[in-house]
Amino acid sequence: MEINLLDLNYKDKIMISESLSYNQDYLKNTDILKLDNVKVDGKIFKNYEGDNEVNLNVLGEMILTDAITSEPVPYKFTIEIEEILENSLKTLDLIEFLWHYIVLEIPIRYTTSDTDVLKKRYKDIYNEEEVHQLNNPFKDFFEE
Repeated sequence: MEINLLDLNYKDKIMISESLSYNQDYLKNTDILKLDNVKVDGKIFKNYEGDNEVNLNVLGEMILTDAITSEPVPYKFTIEIEEILENSLKTLDLIEFLWHYIVLEIPIRYTTSDTDVLKKRYKDIYNEEEVHQLNNPFKDFFEE
């Protein structure tokens, strides 16, 4: 979706309320299996310095491969974007612009498996809270 930024010359702001989907060309070199219905709400406006500023809230769900079971699993994400655009830009490709932020949200490994069940099967499985407790060099400092 292309947004004409030249509209800001005669408008206060450009409101954005869209639902976007990404095709396989975007997904082919990532761990994302599917990315549809990414909801984008926000606005583009000229700030007090005269720069084009983007404020967006992005909600979506990507389908990833579970790191343990190799099954497709949903992973919900939320992104808040506040960025100043180059004033030389005349258009903004919203799909391409958001893609850079979505790629940063892809977890390195993700599972929906129950850690209690996995602990019985494998000894070196820890949930996130346990990792923070085990590897925290300051844990004794706060205990009194």
